[in-house]
Amino acid sequence: MADWFKRLFSWIYPLAETKWSKSILVISAFADASILPLPITAYFLILLVLNPKLIWKYILLVVIGTMAGSLFGYYLGHFAWIKPNGDFTDLARFINNNVHGFSLAVYDKIRDLFAKWNFWILCGATATPLPYGIVSISSGIFNINVLVFTITTLISQTIKYSFLAVFTNIFGTKMRSLYKPRWQQIVILAATFILIVFILSKSVVKPF
Repeated sequence: MADWFKRLFSWIYPLAETKWSKSILVISAFADASILPLPITAYFLILLVLNPKLIWKYILLVVIGTMAGSLFGYYLGHFAWIKPNGDFTDLARFINNNVHGFSLAVYDKIRDLFAKWNFWILCGATATPLPYGIVSISSGIFNINVLVFTITTLISQTIKYSFLAVFTNIFGTKMRSLYKPRWQQIVILAATFILIVFILSKSVVKPF
């Protein structure tokens, strides 16, 4: 796992240092909330560590990107995922077969969850590692009210990234001192944080 974290951070870190970092944040958030799962949370955290004074700007940008991507995913699911006869469109088949995180098994699971929990799954999905694009597309497919979808997504995603920002701000000084020269320490911190999030997410989605 340490090697995996090291590769992930070595790939993301240079992007966070470029002058295009804010644009990359918005575009990545858009993609992650629609059809291309990306490590947006890791990138967001790195930006916060590197530029703690821009915490509120990063929250605003990531939420804007996420909202735009979520609405794109919603309307993609609503208009371009299922044919009138109930079959998948060619686009849906391509994404299910070629994009990581999407599959027929995941689709069936999400369908069952929506049938049981309706829009409440939107809140639960925020606290899980599940790519939000799957949820946004599924919301369109299963005709969740678009206003309810938009408001719930806005509130839940804002809370999520604000919580991450506060957490990072609390531990940011120590993380910044370790970031470049000491991979082992940052891997331990990242692994600990992900473990905490995973435990919390299990308790949140236990009813599902």
